[in-house]
Amino acid sequence: MKNLIFCAIILAGFLLVSCTKEETKQTNNNIATVANINVVFNNTVSGMAINTDNTNYTNAIGNKYTVDILKYYVTNIVLEKENGALFYAKNYNLIDLNETLQNTISLKNVPTGKYTKLRFILGVDSARNTSGLQVGYLDPSYGMIWTWNTGYIFFKHEGNFTNSANQVKPLRFHLGTEAARGFVEVWLPEVNINGINSKLTIDFDLNQAYSSSSNIDFNVDNDRQSTEEVDRFWISNLKNNLEKSFSYKNIE
Repeated sequence: MKNLIFCAIILAGFLLVSCTKEETKQTNNNIATVANINVVFNNTVSGMAINTDNTNYTNAIGNKYTVDILKYYVTNIVLEKENGALFYAKNYNLIDLNETLQNTISLKNVPTGKYTKLRFILGVDSARNTSGLQVGYLDPSYGMIWTWNTGYIFFKHEGNFTNSANQVKPLRFHLGTEAARGFVEVWLPEVNINGINSKLTIDFDLNQAYSSSSNIDFNVDNDRQSTEEVDRFWISNLKNNLEKSFSYKNIE
């Protein structure tokens, strides 16, 4: 009898260990249900990387210009799956041509699946735009805010351009105010997030910002700061252009 009881105890222990191993195996098989995705914003002019060494670029209507400063806010990224499910990043990032580390936005724990759209606000949402002293990339030390009442500069480009009289003149664009907030949607070719950390590159074309919907002539508009009534038409044109200036490059 004692031998039978002892055997029964041994058998029960074996079954318990076997079940535990099986449960662990199933858990391990399900670990890779999320991944970290680095979204990289690649700043270009008609496909060329932008340099700040006094390189001259030419926009759609023939204005020659340079880029000394290029900054813009990318906030509240949303990834959309092919089935309509959404991943919300709730981020506030400042892309800066001269600070390459800022041009990568890390999205943590993105669920696996096929994604067909990436959306974001080009600017700062109304809840944070005029709500006073803030931290991170919304800190005033980044030089992207006018006052607490007026809000943030959503897009900034400074440099020079050559006017129709062949004179080199300052170029200064500071796009902001509630009317300037852009909503960008980038179509993805069924990007598959399969549990492996990846890098998703999005191209920004500065020339498209000045021509995709409406041509912006620097001979007429070369110094706009979104603060005057006469800036409204320019704000609308640049906002609409910017919304069409981003495109998918690749994922790796």
